[in-house]
Amino acid sequence: MINNIYLDLENQFKHIKLHDYVIMPNHIHGIIEICERADMESAPTINEIIQTFKRYTTIEYIKGVKKGIYQSFNKKIWQRNYYEHVIRNEKEYYKIVEYIQNNVLKWKEDKYFEI
Repeated sequence: MINNIYLDLENQFKHIKLHDYVIMPNHIHGIIEICERADMESAPTINEIIQTFKRYTTIEYIKGVKKGIYQSFNKKIWQRNYYEHVIRNEKEYYKIVEYIQNNVLKWKEDKYFEI
C-alpha cells in the first residue's frame, strides 16, 4: 500500500520525478525531484508532497484497520516532521543513492528492529 501511494505521487503532482527510494518497516527514504516550470503553474513544495503522502497512507491504513488487515495504532502513524535535504551536485546525489540502497542491509542494526 505504501509503495503504491508513493509511486502515485507522480500522478498527484505533475512537476515531480521520483528517483531511488526504499520502504523500511518503520520509515521511508526517497529522492523526490521537483521540476521547475516555465509556465505560470507553480511546482509543489516538498511539504505539500509529504503531507499528501502521509494523508493518503493514513487514510488507507485506517481503512485496512477497519477491515482487520492492519494492526490498530495509537494516535498517529507518521511522526510529525520529516528530514529533507537539497541535493546540490552529482557527487552528493550518488552518495545519497548509495545510502538509500544500503539502508535495507542495516535494518538489523536499527534500534527499532524486532524479530
